[in-house]
Amino acid sequence: METLPQPTRFESLMNRLAESFEHLGGFVYDHKKLVVALTLVIVGVSAYFAEKVRFDTSFESYFDRDDPAYAAYLDYRDDFGSDEMAYILYEVPDNANGVWDLEVMKKIERLTRELEAEVPFIKEVTSLANAEFIEGREDELLVREILDPYPQTREELLAMRDKVMKKPLLAGTLTSADGKYGAVYIEMEKSSVDAEETLVLDPAKGPEMDNVYPQVTNDAIERVLARPEYAGIRFHHTGDAALTSTYNRITRGESLRLGLLAVAFIGGLLLLFFRRPMGVLGPLLTVSLAILAAMGFVGIVGWHLDIMFMMLPGTIITVGVASAIHILTGYTVCRKQLKDNRAAIRKTMLLVGAPCLFTMLTDVAGFGSTNISPIKAINHFAYYSSFGVIMAFAFTVTVFIAILTLFGNPAAAGRQTAESPAAADARPRKKHFSVRFFAALTRFDVRHPWKIIIVWMVFFAVTGSGTAFLQVDSNFLNEFSEDLPIRKTTEYVDRTMLGAGGFSYVFDSGEQDGICDPEFLKRVETLQNRINQETQLVMKTMSIVDLLKDINRSFHDEDPAYYVLPETRELAAQYLLLYEMSGGDELGNYVTGDMRRVNLQVHSKLVSSSVYKKVTDDVNDFITKEFPPEQQPVLTGSGYLWIKLVQYIVRSQILGFSVAFGVIAVMMCLALGSIRVGLLSMIPNLAPVFVTLGFMGLTGIPLDYVKLLIASIAIGIAVDDTLHFLLRYRLEFWRTRDYQAALNASLNDVGRAVFITTLVLLAGFATNLFSVMNSFVEFGYLTLITLSVAALADYFLTPALIIVTRAFGPEAR
Repeated sequence: METLPQPTRFESLMNRLAESFEHLGGFVYDHKKLVVALTLVIVGVSAYFAEKVRFDTSFESYFDRDDPAYAAYLDYRDDFGSDEMAYILYEVPDNANGVWDLEVMKKIERLTRELEAEVPFIKEVTSLANAEFIEGREDELLVREILDPYPQTREELLAMRDKVMKKPLLAGTLTSADGKYGAVYIEMEKSSVDAEETLVLDPAKGPEMDNVYPQVTNDAIERVLARPEYAGIRFHHTGDAALTSTYNRITRGESLRLGLLAVAFIGGLLLLFFRRPMGVLGPLLTVSLAILAAMGFVGIVGWHLDIMFMMLPGTIITVGVASAIHILTGYTVCRKQLKDNRAAIRKTMLLVGAPCLFTMLTDVAGFGSTNISPIKAINHFAYYSSFGVIMAFAFTVTVFIAILTLFGNPAAAGRQTAESPAAADARPRKKHFSVRFFAALTRFDVRHPWKIIIVWMVFFAVTGSGTAFLQVDSNFLNEFSEDLPIRKTTEYVDRTMLGAGGFSYVFDSGEQDGICDPEFLKRVETLQNRINQETQLVMKTMSIVDLLKDINRSFHDEDPAYYVLPETRELAAQYLLLYEMSGGDELGNYVTGDMRRVNLQVHSKLVSSSVYKKVTDDVNDFITKEFPPEQQPVLTGSGYLWIKLVQYIVRSQILGFSVAFGVIAVMMCLALGSIRVGLLSMIPNLAPVFVTLGFMGLTGIPLDYVKLLIASIAIGIAVDDTLHFLLRYRLEFWRTRDYQAALNASLNDVGRAVFITTLVLLAGFATNLFSVMNSFVEFGYLTLITLSVAALADYFLTPALIIVTRAFGPEAR
């Protein structure tokens, strides 16, 4: 055995850092009331700004306005207005003629008027009762409503049905081919990307969720549909307003509900292990203050709360409580040893203060690494979650310690008995189960380090192979649980008629009135015919081409042979002029006011972004081959934004995880004072991430914008316990210069805290399993897998690596 070496410069630096936390503990103990008073000031400021924050889950919460794809979408909005809509599919199950019944038509006519009069923020309501119907009569173009004049007999109504079925703009949009279904199509005046002040219904109530678009619009539609006069008609209401409104409300409710659930789960665990009020209330109070501070931060910088905020309460509670557990566990032991509160606080902070600091920094690195994402919601989450983690640490090492000793002695050495201290010391005691367990674990790790490493290598290789099959995909509809009515309704509509999704291609003719050029119209028609072939996605396409063909056929006695485009520019311009002079008002949906640009609308199912991408990629290949660069249309619309979102996910996942791994690895090397030990410590925390990603690949779970956070965040959280363990292991090795003795001492002290914090982490993230949002349920159990594997690695793989490599140096007497 070698002689004990002198402390290195790094060891001396770490000692000084530990002593600084020791002094902080003494200061907080001596000035408890001052600490509490300053905390109350911070709480007041945070509450003031948090009250100003509102929820926003629109595309504005995902994209910056400088993003090219989003900028193109905003240009589209300027030219053609909002592309958001509400779609009400209806049926009359017991009627032989389906929706083509006189009484049903009267009800739909009344429904249309009531929707137009009572629903705010809508542009137009179109149904079979008021839709435009174009007819030609003796060189005259007639544009009237379908039911004008109103049919008086069933035969007249059915004759009208036969005419409607020949109109491609109406068939498949407002009625199904078999007449079983009808639809009410509501175009929105507003969009979720509009300025906040323009979306408020009642200025006196302000931007409360139930007072802004789309919630007020959706609620008004639902109230009208629920009236008793429409009994007998079965409505299926979906579309942008319904989906976004439901999403917004779930987001707000789930954030509170899951946060309270996390408090209950974690509080129960704390009560089980510490069995004292301050052992439960203290940690939960500090993390609650941290969550409030994070909300205040959002209010100060002027952001909105989005879908990602739903993850914040459970995450901050889980991460923040971990540091409090290490302090509380250490304080309990030190209080029993020293029989003095102040001395126990000082020694506790001496031992765990620096590890808690380093674990906070690794958490910040994990959360903060997501700030490179171009997805605005995730970028913002990186900042306010990191701020919340920092505040949780600050409150834990200050106000938690103050509360810990201000309200009595939560860690008393034990109940008073008549037995004298000498007699108690002389009485033989059976070792606690945890002592015996960690002694057995130490012996196993020391005796079989190579076997442990080989087993883990095989396990990682098998599960990690699944990463080759990992798919990046996202489906807004799949966010909702299968049991939610909005999902069932939307899937029913997608199977039946128009579909709840969509995107657009915008053609630019290059000149005013250029859309009347026959060659330009043929390009639009060519692309429209090509898109209609994508039946796995596309339900219907609509453009100025359909309108001109309809007019041309109407002028030729509805002869199907004339359902073609006008042959000359002059004839196309004349048709459009006659259409507008005859009262037609649908032109603005298809062309800009200067007749330069054309909107080719694609109505589709609401499916996964991978399907959208495959179809649009195939269509774009067709465009590249068939059209010269100056004549190619621009792909845009809300459906296309989902495609861009998936592309950003791929880049965010790779870059975010790389940054998190690099930053955390550097921190581990600095904290442990050794590049070799720091890199070794990353192995037990890197591998579980690949296990989880491999599991996703093997089971077919796609990587979406929520689950992309697993790698970056999990490695930041999982490394916390590793750091606590290795810092204590190294400290004990400095003291004993014996790997087995140091390991046993470390596990007996830190091992229990690591076990408790692991259970707290699992309990905190397990609350996601109770969400009605599928992506958060999947995020929950995938994170549980990651953290469970990381915990097992801390107990087995980490000690084995240290022992095999002799990472702390040679043993000595």
